[in-house]
Amino acid sequence: MGNSLEDWKRVPTTADALFGIHLPYRPPKNPVGAFFWRQRVWLETTFGLCLFEPWEKILILTIFYLLLTLVFTGLYKFVPQQLPLLYKRLLYYFFGNEETDVTAMSVRHLVAGLVKLNSSAAAGVAVGPAMSEL
Repeated sequence: MGNSLEDWKRVPTTADALFGIHLPYRPPKNPVGAFFWRQRVWLETTFGLCLFEPWEKILILTIFYLLLTLVFTGLYKFVPQQLPLLYKRLLYYFFGNEETDVTAMSVRHLVAGLVKLNSSAAAGVAVGPAMSEL
């Protein structure tokens, strides 16, 4: 990429913004591509990647994308296994026990009441005096 006027006016694609060696001057037209372009600008300016030679930039970006892939893969495999444990802990912290179905029903009733309260407040329904003081 040169420093010509044509390069400056060129609108890049999302793939250019994500995987190109040289960072485009302008963001892509679509919002997703523009978001990734802003993140790449932040990454390159924070870590000074714009000062590196192309082979150094390729090495750093490869390591970054590899670590990012490992983190998301770990989250994908770890979080679903931990959700039941987190749910039982939540029940224990709120109600003192985690074994009964009554406790689970209490949580569902509490959440349903909060959702109903929020929907009635959003619809403009008057809230009673006890709830308006909260």
